[in-house]
Amino acid sequence: MQTCAVLVNYKNAALTVRCLHALAQGTVKPDLIYVIDNATCEESQKVFQSEDFSIPVKFIWNKHNVGFAAANNQGVRAALAEGFEGFVWLINNDTEPKGTALEMLLQKAKESGAGITGSLIVDEKGNYIGGAGTAHAKFASVGRPQAPQGSNVPHFDYIEGASFLISPECIKKVGLLSEDFFLYFEESDYCYRAKKAGFSLAWATESVVSHRIGSSTGSENAKGCVPFFIDCLMIRNRIHFAKRNGFPAVGIWAGFLISLAIRIKRRQLNRVLKIIEITFSTKRLKKFIESNGGYYEIHE
Repeated sequence: MQTCAVLVNYKNAALTVRCLHALAQGTVKPDLIYVIDNATCEESQKVFQSEDFSIPVKFIWNKHNVGFAAANNQGVRAALAEGFEGFVWLINNDTEPKGTALEMLLQKAKESGAGITGSLIVDEKGNYIGGAGTAHAKFASVGRPQAPQGSNVPHFDYIEGASFLISPECIKKVGLLSEDFFLYFEESDYCYRAKKAGFSLAWATESVVSHRIGSSTGSENAKGCVPFFIDCLMIRNRIHFAKRNGFPAVGIWAGFLISLAIRIKRRQLNRVLKIIEITFSTKRLKKFIESNGGYYEIHE
């Protein structure tokens, strides 16, 4: 069965080019690749068009930065419109899949029958940094499990979006990513929707993908140093994810208050006010995203 890879680029054409060349060198290659260039410009288009990727790559040039979820959905819709009926692989543009990454991913997906399958994510030195995540109802918090040891895969609740393979059956039944999130937690939400629809999740720990995590957004900076926009959006989206997926209200709001208290302690009162504002008003969320260079459509 064929595979279509979808990558989203945002002002980082060089990293996207590196990822595309890595995909072209895999033992199993995607049959089709869509690159969605958010907030495209003449410079990035020239970079892409000057490269020879040796595999089929199609581009969608977005005038605006429509976010991660909406851009990925554009790629999936375009593939489906062509009659594509295989696996869809959402992969971050700042990753470098190792040679057998897609081969092992597909093998695990087919053996397990999972609706969504993820890879083992490592940093550039080969150290484990993720691939799957855990969600905790007590404070509506999320985390990462311990590194898998051989065939022993720890408990996980969702697959992280850096390498996210969706089966054709799952796409048909569950649909696309929710664009309510713009950026962050859309993949967690999709996993919960898939599980509710009867699909299982699988973690292909032999499928290794190197990730320059947070290189585009700064999301993995030291605590307290995460950029203002990313920090506020991540907390809003964590609460939105928990509410959409039936987490206990007490845990949701306890976790929310703890997040605010941490920022008050850091004297980040501007963040506290903005988090409250965008959590309780979709119109203000839209204004916040668009004042930071994004484009957001209200779907609620």
